[in-house]
Amino acid sequence: MFSRCLVSQVKHNSYFLIGLLIGLWVSLAVIPLDEEPAPCVATVGSASPVQDEFVPQREEKPAGSGQTAGRSVQRPRYYSTELGMRGSLLTGILSSEEALKIQVPALNRTAARLQPALKFFITASAMSTVPGLANVVGFTDTREMLKPFHALKYLADNYLEEYDFFFIVSDTAFVNARRLTQLVSQLSVSQDVYMGRVADDESHYCSLDNGIILSNSVLRAIHSELDWCVRNSYSPHHYENIGRCVLHSAHLSCNPDVQGEHYSSVVIENDQLPLTESLADAVTVYPIMDTHRFYEIHAYISRVFLERDHEEVLKLRSYMWHNSARHPPGYRNSTWPAGLRDDPGLARPLPGNRFDHLRWTAINGTHAFFPDDHHNVLPITGAYREALDLVLTQVRAWSLHRWPEALDVQLVEGAWKWEPAVALRYRLLLRLTAKEDKDTHMSRLVEAVRPLGAARLVPVRYVTESARLSAVLGAPHTARHAADLAAFLQRYEAVCLNQDKNTALLLVIVKQPSVGNTTEVDLMKENKETVAALKSRHKDAQIEVVETSLESPSHEHASEVELLQEAQRAALALALQRVPRDSLVLLAVPHIDFNQDFLNRVRMNTISGEQWYLPSAFSRYAQYEHPAFVTPTGAKPQSNTGRFNVHLSLVSSFYRSDYDSAVAEWPGPPGADPAAVLVRSGLRCVRAPEPGLVYGSRGAPCGEAGGAACVSRLVTQLHTLDLGAKHSLAQLLLETQAELDQ
Repeated sequence: MFSRCLVSQVKHNSYFLIGLLIGLWVSLAVIPLDEEPAPCVATVGSASPVQDEFVPQREEKPAGSGQTAGRSVQRPRYYSTELGMRGSLLTGILSSEEALKIQVPALNRTAARLQPALKFFITASAMSTVPGLANVVGFTDTREMLKPFHALKYLADNYLEEYDFFFIVSDTAFVNARRLTQLVSQLSVSQDVYMGRVADDESHYCSLDNGIILSNSVLRAIHSELDWCVRNSYSPHHYENIGRCVLHSAHLSCNPDVQGEHYSSVVIENDQLPLTESLADAVTVYPIMDTHRFYEIHAYISRVFLERDHEEVLKLRSYMWHNSARHPPGYRNSTWPAGLRDDPGLARPLPGNRFDHLRWTAINGTHAFFPDDHHNVLPITGAYREALDLVLTQVRAWSLHRWPEALDVQLVEGAWKWEPAVALRYRLLLRLTAKEDKDTHMSRLVEAVRPLGAARLVPVRYVTESARLSAVLGAPHTARHAADLAAFLQRYEAVCLNQDKNTALLLVIVKQPSVGNTTEVDLMKENKETVAALKSRHKDAQIEVVETSLESPSHEHASEVELLQEAQRAALALALQRVPRDSLVLLAVPHIDFNQDFLNRVRMNTISGEQWYLPSAFSRYAQYEHPAFVTPTGAKPQSNTGRFNVHLSLVSSFYRSDYDSAVAEWPGPPGADPAAVLVRSGLRCVRAPEPGLVYGSRGAPCGEAGGAACVSRLVTQLHTLDLGAKHSLAQLLLETQAELDQ
């Protein structure tokens, strides 16, 4: 059975099978079965090997002027553009050339509140020129039907990114600018707005004669469908063409009530307009053909607003008078202090940055929590204690009068905020105990304010910068201060001898009292030679070097500040015998860096018989003397980083006659710090940060051989040290601890 079927298939497909066999034989005969490999011969200068397309290849391009520069980011000119900040309202009035001398001047004056966001759109013929007015826009297209769309296109092309709302109206309507701005200020731009008075023909369109308010999103939608709107403008009325365009592009119909605000407009009938207060609540009044009517309506509406403001002032005065009975004793007949706000009637301006925000300090009856950056808890003492006791006394008296049912008032917690030159504010949480039941308590939050007195300008006489300055420099006889003195002399030559030439320098080298017949090495020998070289180079230089010794030796572990203060007192005692009585004295230290501006401020801020100057110098951090903060190349990064140390008073200026008078009035022991003596006198002290005066980095305060005794002595003087930034010191501490643990 199967053999019969097979033979039958072969007979029917015999030609196919024969062709298949012939094709296989020909293919085997033409193509050789074995291919002999050809030898590979390496040739110099042959083609480059085939590279893998997935392996990144580096392209070497010679540097030249033809190399394209990287794309630079162009930022906008104003930050409001970058942040997307827009104005509130732009008003466009459809007018004509004929009305430029009739209605437009009246509209421009009565709607002056809308300036400069006020534009007039006219149709100017090709043969005439548009008047050169700043807020008049002319279109050469004379087709009156397309004038609104030309105006909308102009607004979208030029002001779409600058304003949130757009108001379109005809020139025959009076615009109540105050009511319009008040209405727009209550609307949110996040919603589509097509607002106005619905036309009288029972359509869904807003009347252009009574004004139309469009939001930014609606005008954007109109701009995208402007071609459709122009093709379908077949109505003789502008408001119908605009309404049809808004309905097609934004799918909105006219609505006089949007977001809880109502759009009101007054229509004049039979040329009769009764002057009522409802005009002040209307956005527009239409139609007006007489220019005098514009001014009449504007005067009446202004009078209504003035009367309303006067009534509001009377209500506020009445409220304050009735509320004055609740004021604390002593403040019932006084108004709120004018010093608590910058401008009367205006709120205080916001701080320039987040670092200027004043913080509240939490307190209880005895302690302040986190009063500064260095302490967690501190007891309330001194002037703060007296101020808090005074406030608590007044608050208790006021609370017992305010709540007669209370028996006692106790402070639970509170907070204070110090506003410089304004007031000290308190927020106190009180616990009131009831008279009838002592177990019943009430909690009340009270805010109290201690305003400062009225600010006044201190009368100061005019002082020129030509006064001669006598600099007194006390240098301890140590190797460290010898190096500082060498740098000071270089700076003195550059600033005083080459530029100022109106200064004298008295250099006092202060040594420790000698013990026995021991000979001491002169550490200041090079500095004396430098002074002699300065005198030879500058014939008019007045530099004098004097040596003196302390009456008693310094403490074994005295800090550098204490050594400098001892040297200053000794130098000043010697200088008072050498300088004239009317001399201007500048008391300084060796490690300062100064400029010409600092010397001029010393002369102007020091007034004989009235004022002395105590600058707060900029202190560089001592961390940059540590090897860990020095780069391998020897450069010190940010070597000018530091702070204005208000606790140091090593530099001061005064007149010798004033200091002699202050010493005569000084009640304390002799040999006190010069700044302390001058503070107790009747002179006025000027204390301010001085950027032209810089203290150099001082390194380790105790040195390598300081020991624990020096460290324990410095515990009470940490505020005078400028060790470094907190994060840098913490990093150094961790690294040192890690090295010790290894």
